[in-house]
Amino acid sequence: MRIRGLILTSLLSIMPIVSLPSWSHEMHSHHQKAQDNLTVMVNLTKDKTPSAVMAIRFAMVSLDRGNKTVIWLNSEGVRLADAKGKPSQAGKMLQEFIARGGKVYVCPHCAQMLGVKELIKGAEFGKPDTVFGVLSEERVRVISW
Repeated sequence: MRIRGLILTSLLSIMPIVSLPSWSHEMHSHHQKAQDNLTVMVNLTKDKTPSAVMAIRFAMVSLDRGNKTVIWLNSEGVRLADAKGKPSQAGKMLQEFIARGGKVYVCPHCAQMLGVKELIKGAEFGKPDTVFGVLSEERVRVISW
């Protein structure tokens, strides 16, 4: 009985690793084209993995589904758009996201506080009218990392 309990405990402990979210398979399938007709804003406050990588992957899945997709970088997340910053996996993914048609807005106040002066190609400082314009669209969804 004790061995059966240990086996069951072992299996349950690896379940979170094996049981990925239902949308995780779409992370690797960039050809999924559901017509959600949404505007998705990904609010990214960190520049470190895994948060930054997962947020950008989520944004790419949304973009691949045909949604207007925006990444709003604020707090430490602004470092991902720093043209003078150290190269990173998340930074490369952000550039790919832009190249595929995604929009990236950077909090100008956060950038100033962290010394980010020059942005990567395609990213732009978010003006209040631009950011609030996205947030006020009819079918907008916001997810934060």
